[in-house]
Amino acid sequence: MATDMRSALRRRWSYGCLVMGLLIAGCAPPSNSAAPTQAAASAPAVPDVPFERDSKGLPKSYSVVAYGYNYTDTYIDSFEVDGAGGGNLEVSIPTAGGGKHSCCALVTSGLPLGTEFTIKWTRDRKRWCEQTVKLVKPVPIEPRYLEVHFYPDGHIEMDVTQQASAPRLKLERASYARRHETGNVNNDEKLSRCKDGY
Repeated sequence: MATDMRSALRRRWSYGCLVMGLLIAGCAPPSNSAAPTQAAASAPAVPDVPFERDSKGLPKSYSVVAYGYNYTDTYIDSFEVDGAGGGNLEVSIPTAGGGKHSCCALVTSGLPLGTEFTIKWTRDRKRWCEQTVKLVKPVPIEPRYLEVHFYPDGHIEMDVTQQASAPRLKLERASYARRHETGNVNNDEKLSRCKDGY
């Protein structure tokens, strides 16, 4: 009798969830159901990031502007993100990152955090370097810019934004091609893979 009652309650619970359209994780069976599997219990929480879908219900792709910020000591002649050209980068100033708007890179709405991009650049068109950079912030709805930030210590950060950001480091420069009059340092080889030729 008790078993029949539990079965009836389970059916009513499932029917109620279906009718109300509560197809979310919070719609769980009564507490006497089996415990979640070990894999489900240990799965990391994924932030609920809103994203746009195309007409087929898939995450929507956006053509965004690649924009560079050069906090290093010297001029970058050309850079690209996964093969999409980003143009040249002057040495940054307190109010500008050093790059010009260059179209276009492709970004998909709802990309998971940790997605990897390959940044490739040259300072003299002879030696090219590349570094793999991970996405650490969610892609916003209707992204417009793919920002690439080259830091003095040789590491690179990337962000996808709706508006172009102000420079993260407010640095003075001696000229468009040099941070200081003398003693400029190039740390490209420190954290990146570099070789002669493209």
